[in-house]
Amino acid sequence: MKTYSLLDLFKLIISKWWICFVAALFFAIAGFGIAKITESKTFQASTTLTISHNYSKLDQSDEKENTSSAYDLTQSDILLQNSIANLIKNSSIMENAKKKVHFSSSDINVNSPDNTVLININVHTTNSHKSVKVANILAKSTKKILPRILPAAGKVIVAKKASQTVKYVGPSSKKYSFVGAIFGLVLSGVILLWNDIKDRLK
Repeated sequence: MKTYSLLDLFKLIISKWWICFVAALFFAIAGFGIAKITESKTFQASTTLTISHNYSKLDQSDEKENTSSAYDLTQSDILLQNSIANLIKNSSIMENAKKKVHFSSSDINVNSPDNTVLININVHTTNSHKSVKVANILAKSTKKILPRILPAAGKVIVAKKASQTVKYVGPSSKKYSFVGAIFGLVLSGVILLWNDIKDRLK
């Protein structure tokens, strides 16, 4: 029985290049179609809060002491941000917002950039208006309820109202097309080789 080298396989594929091309094209299109079918579109709405104390209200009688107090208060506010983010996601703040609009806690992401007094609330749903509505209601709920459950948090200010952006979630159509094309080439090569072996054995 004849053995096949990579060169033999390459020559075989070149001689039947159109079969390989059609197979690669077919599976590339199939991969692209699968990616598009399984792709989903979500709408993200984001709002930003600032939560801190009013440093200007500190006693002006001692400038040095005032500067030190402002710094300590700023650091205290920064250290509280992660706790505040967790409270927004897991407290009466979230429950109060859910009374006004239906949404899932898994749709919400709350985070605080390092060394800031900012809180970012991100909402992901399949409806653009709902995403904006949930984000704004959650911001209002935070402004209303947070001072009650955490008086040390300081004043809540809505720095940026919610705006929405479109985000596509799902497999990469380019990646699936590429994998499909490679699969088509390999499959057609194997089939061509198998048919050639069978012909030689006849």
